[in-house]
Amino acid sequence: MNPFTVRGEPIPPSPLAGDRLAKLAQAVRVIRGAGDSATASSSGGLPAPEVLGASELRLLRVDAHSRSLQLLEVSGEEVPYRAEEGGPVERVVRQERALFDEGQEAGPVDIRLWSRPPGSIAALPLFSGTELSGCLLLGYPAPRTFDPDERLVLQILADTVALALGRGDLKQLLEDERARRADVERRLEADEETSSNLMSVVAHEIRAPLTAIKAYTESLIDTLDNPHTPRERFLNIINQECDRLGRLVGDILDLSRLEAGHRPLRLARFDPDALAREVIGHLQPLASARQLALSVEIEPGLVVEADTDLVRRLLVNLLGNAIKFSPVGGRVWVRMCPQGDQWTGTVEDEGPGVAPEELARVFERFYRGARPEAQQTDGAGLGLAISRGIVELHGGRIWAEPRSGGGARFCFAMPLRQMASVEARGLARRVLERRDLRELLDRTVEMIAALMDAEIVSLMLVDPDRGDLFVAASRGFEDKSVSLRRTLVRSGVAGSVAARGRPVLVNNIETDRRFQRINHPQYHTKSLLSVPLRVESQTLGVINVNNRASRQAFDENDLAVLAVLVEHVGGAVERAFAHPDGSRMAEEASEAIQGITRLKRAGLVANRGSVRMARAVARELGMGPAEHDVVAYAAAVRDIGMSSIRERLMGVRGPLDADEHHTLMQHPEAGAEMIRPLEPLGTVCDLVLSHHERWDGAGYPRGLKGSEIPLGARILAVVDAYESMTAGRPYRTTCTLDQAIAELRRGAGNQFDPEVVETLVRLLENESGSHG
Repeated sequence: MNPFTVRGEPIPPSPLAGDRLAKLAQAVRVIRGAGDSATASSSGGLPAPEVLGASELRLLRVDAHSRSLQLLEVSGEEVPYRAEEGGPVERVVRQERALFDEGQEAGPVDIRLWSRPPGSIAALPLFSGTELSGCLLLGYPAPRTFDPDERLVLQILADTVALALGRGDLKQLLEDERARRADVERRLEADEETSSNLMSVVAHEIRAPLTAIKAYTESLIDTLDNPHTPRERFLNIINQECDRLGRLVGDILDLSRLEAGHRPLRLARFDPDALAREVIGHLQPLASARQLALSVEIEPGLVVEADTDLVRRLLVNLLGNAIKFSPVGGRVWVRMCPQGDQWTGTVEDEGPGVAPEELARVFERFYRGARPEAQQTDGAGLGLAISRGIVELHGGRIWAEPRSGGGARFCFAMPLRQMASVEARGLARRVLERRDLRELLDRTVEMIAALMDAEIVSLMLVDPDRGDLFVAASRGFEDKSVSLRRTLVRSGVAGSVAARGRPVLVNNIETDRRFQRINHPQYHTKSLLSVPLRVESQTLGVINVNNRASRQAFDENDLAVLAVLVEHVGGAVERAFAHPDGSRMAEEASEAIQGITRLKRAGLVANRGSVRMARAVARELGMGPAEHDVVAYAAAVRDIGMSSIRERLMGVRGPLDADEHHTLMQHPEAGAEMIRPLEPLGTVCDLVLSHHERWDGAGYPRGLKGSEIPLGARILAVVDAYESMTAGRPYRTTCTLDQAIAELRRGAGNQFDPEVVETLVRLLENESGSHG
């Protein structure tokens, strides 16, 4: 008799009973212990399909940044996968719930996943926290039904796999962070050593002319009464040494500006033949003194796009170097010609040449050992280093090589035109072809204008055909010719940001030594922000922000918020390209951007003081630059959820009742949900969701306690409370600074993290003392 009965009827044996259930349990234990995706997806990790009664098993991972799908092979390698429209993968990714296709309806089955078409499919979503992280699929050879127990077991298996994948991702993030920190420490040590060596060399180089100046000056002073002292010769030597010192200081400043990217290109189209002959005319006296012949061979009709002053300096340095090291009566050649989309130049001499082992070092600062047989020269060894900086600033390369027959050949190659990369132009074309992405970027400009309190904002995109930058969306320009405004890559502020891919804050456009120029009358303030919009590691465009309505200058905190926000917009564009339902991703991102715009217009975005304080506290607590920038951005948008409930609290005056307080408590969850389309990794969402949690665990919405609360959220909680007390609320009176500090300290250890409280108090007291 079968002992397992219900109401006298025997229960059919489970397809997972006995040995197969034991194997599944063993597989779950293995998966739980897996440390990476490869183990979880290998045959030693996941159970064999037969254990589950299936013929095939597939595992897909959702990339956390791009939201693209990756098929995990048995070996652990990942292969990009595009879901079949209407198939089980797309449906699971779109709906984020399990799908059990019992084979009763004909339709797409993601045929490329299977060795043979399955009769039925179980597709289960994998979650990391609240984010979809992947999809587990099982294919069965024939149509079948999935009873509740079997569905439950498959869901348990999916949750276990998701846990393993999440653990693997965290492990990889930890390893990446360790590698990044180690790399930063190595670079810091190298920079410190380089800085120390540079200071030593600079001090040595400066000491020589200063010693000579001092010696001859003392000689003049000591011989004031001696009419036979060769005063004129001494004064000439002093004058020459002063000139030498001036050249050295000038070269050091020029090199530092080039290497730091503080010298933007002033681009023009010109004939390099005329420029080369001008330089040769300038250096002819030096060449004549050594009886050197200078030859120019430049292909007729060559026209290049470059910074004329810098190219002139490049030729002066290379020709001057060749003249110094050439033998008396020798010859120096200058050659230039086009080569594809580049132009190349060479300067050759008949001197002693460069030893092969030293070819790679001749462009180092203060390096003089390249030509041991040559006569000693009075140069500081910076000319070739400056030449390298000039060429690299143009996006080119420079090198040295032996010349057949003796001597040295210095070569450079630079773009004929300063254009965005082919990859960036291709991305721009894809964006411009999609109406949803153009709309996303237009709303981004509107949102930035509101969030940054700026009267003029422009988004310059890469032109897919011309390769320069044009205004694709803007707010606040007075003239109608905005569509004609263009900027060459590497030229001016926007061009420099596009080339280097780094945000820039200009405090005063007229005095900033990088971009020094007269301010346009349309810009009432001289301060501006310029931030690159990067997609798939390419700079797709640049967002420029001018004219703060308050007439105050922008600062580093404004730049931090803008940079993080634009980075998230770039991520949204990436996901719109990679996600199976890209249009929906773009639409959700647009809605999130509109939510931030509405929040700002409703006066619910945190003020600049709160953003500055949050960033300062994060920095004081040892968070890295990227982390405290994220905290600053989260501080600005932390109450975005209030925009969805403000109407219900609009008329409230005085303390909140129970229902009103319950409504207020919903805003962190509403805010996290609103910005989620712009924040796939969940970092900012987690801070927004957690900034009303309490240190003692009595907060909301999740009741987190102590260090369970993300550090950034603990910072936001303290800053939010301080702002609420000092700025006031309709339902709360305003406190003085001392009252607010006393209240924060009373809440330390129960409502707030005590360390965060004391850090903010210390900053406030220091600031108050400095103002007092």
